[in-house]
Amino acid sequence: MVPGSTGRGTGRLIRAAGAVLLSAACASSPVRLATETSRPVEGGATTASEITTSTATTPSTPITTVTTTTASEPPPDIGLEINVPDGEGPFPAAVLVHGGGWVGGSPRLMRDLARFLAGEGILAVNAPYTLSNGIAGFPGAVDDIACAVRYAAAIPEGDGTVAVIGHSAGAHLAALVALDTGLYGEGCPLDTARVPDRLVGLAGPYDVARLGPLMLPFFGVEPEDDPATWAAGNPLIQSGNNADLSSLLLHGENDGLVDFRFATDFAEALGGAGSEVLVEVVEGARHNDMHDPDIVGDLIVTWLEREG
Repeated sequence: MVPGSTGRGTGRLIRAAGAVLLSAACASSPVRLATETSRPVEGGATTASEITTSTATTPSTPITTVTTTTASEPPPDIGLEINVPDGEGPFPAAVLVHGGGWVGGSPRLMRDLARFLAGEGILAVNAPYTLSNGIAGFPGAVDDIACAVRYAAAIPEGDGTVAVIGHSAGAHLAALVALDTGLYGEGCPLDTARVPDRLVGLAGPYDVARLGPLMLPFFGVEPEDDPATWAAGNPLIQSGNNADLSSLLLHGENDGLVDFRFATDFAEALGGAGSEVLVEVVEGARHNDMHDPDIVGDLIVTWLEREG
């Protein structure tokens, strides 16, 4: 149990009316979920239709405004769902980043995991981000998550530490923020940059060069036309930016969508750059199981406790 926790519970969800999303697309776009029957990504190019084979409408629910200890007024609401654990704290914070193939999804996908973490004494911040629907998602989506990390670090109930936890496409975004050199956070109401202390990647594709046309909506340009942008948005290439980062990369044994080599190659690159990294295979788990607290919750909490 994380210090300051009173044991497993539901925590409390801070609410505020009239919240505004960082991107209006998060509130209106359909969720595109990977299914177990989708073809794995194994180093070759694939297509968006092969990855995003089912849709369901899940509107985002932005709900909270946070205050900081340094600002004279609360910063504007950016649509975060903040789950504060029961007890007095201070609590370690974690920013959760949903999947959805960069073009869909909402914080709703990570809500169960966020509530589980709050019950374990972790201040869970569930974040929306700009989706790649008619506009390029890069760098706006990364800016949004970097901003959420700044907010998480400034929440009064927090202890100042922040982990970033992402599933699938969200793991890719989380990795970019964890490896940020100060480039991201454009437009954030909090102007002090903050790099996460820890990264938890759940079934993430960390090398965009292997994803081919799937990444075109995200970057908005072919790789040969703008190789610098594709390199900037590739965690594998950026792996040497933060030697102080500690990372946990979890991958489902039966993931039918993202190949395990994404995790092992990224771990090798992080380790080669001096970072601490642990890769674990979750027995029997499929791709969409990897944000289920019943499957990954205890693994995440145990690792965060050890690292904290």
